[in-house]
Amino acid sequence: MTSTGSRIRLALADDHLLFRKGLRALLGGFDNMDVIFEASDGQELLESLDALSNPPNVVLMDLQMPVLDGLQTTRLLRVQYPQVRIVIISMHDEPELMEQLRLEGVHGYLLKNANPDEVRGAIEAAHSDEPYYARLS
Repeated sequence: MTSTGSRIRLALADDHLLFRKGLRALLGGFDNMDVIFEASDGQELLESLDALSNPPNVVLMDLQMPVLDGLQTTRLLRVQYPQVRIVIISMHDEPELMEQLRLEGVHGYLLKNANPDEVRGAIEAAHSDEPYYARLS
C-alpha cells in the first residue's frame, strides 16, 4: 500500500490510442493515482520525462511499440531515471520474456487481459518497491 496520504503519479506508454485512453480512464477512477501524462511510444515517453521537474513514480508501458519498444525504453529509464518504477503491460505470456524483463529492472508485468484490481495491485506493489508478475496460464 502507499504511504499515508501519498498519491501515485503515473505515466502511460502504449501505441494503441483506444487502449491507452481506456487505461487512463480506469486509473483515473482509483483514489490514490494520478495519470500525469501519456505517450504513444518510448521515445515520446522519454521526451515527456525530460520536460518534467517531478517525474512519475510509476510508468505503465506496453512492450511492443514503434520507435522505442518497452525493452529499449526500460534500459534507458534504468539509466536516466532509476527512481521510476516500471510495470510492463503486454499480451505476451512467456515466462522467459518475463524473466528477461525482470533482469532488466522491470518492477512488474501485467497481461493486457488483467482485471482492474490486478492492475491497481501491480502499480501499488511497484510503487512500494515490491515486484509483481502476472500468473501465466
